[in-house]
Amino acid sequence: MFVCPECSSKEIESEEFLSIEPTTNKLEKNPWASVLQIIVCATCKNKIPSHLGERWNNISFQEAQQEWKLKFKKNKNK
Repeated sequence: MFVCPECSSKEIESEEFLSIEPTTNKLEKNPWASVLQIIVCATCKNKIPSHLGERWNNISFQEAQQEWKLKFKKNKNK
């Protein structure tokens, strides 16, 4: 079940499945470079990586929030 790590909404506006060129740059610093699935939150309109919004691999909501804020939100150029 989706829960937005930004605003805690459970409402999905849309989902995006991306196809990206594989990077050959092993020093890629942009965390978005490996994201293939995005959920757009219906409330705050942020594009959230699906692995955080759906808490893949049994991560907690707090872990998802922390990763969102420290890794993805500050690099929000998606």
